[in-house]
Amino acid sequence: MTLRLQKRLAIGGAVVAVGLLFGYKVYMVTMAVSSQSACIAVESPSATPARRAC
Repeated sequence: MTLRLQKRLAIGGAVVAVGLLFGYKVYMVTMAVSSQSACIAVESPSATPARRAC
């Protein structure tokens, strides 16, 4: 294995690893946003809502 080929494989592997991590992060953010519950109005004056922008 030549030094040039070894360098290309290392860079390619790093690019693939970064791509996989980026894809995983996008997937996790997408799942977190889609799993949020809808806003529910609370009738009790003593209970404050968790999210004020309902």
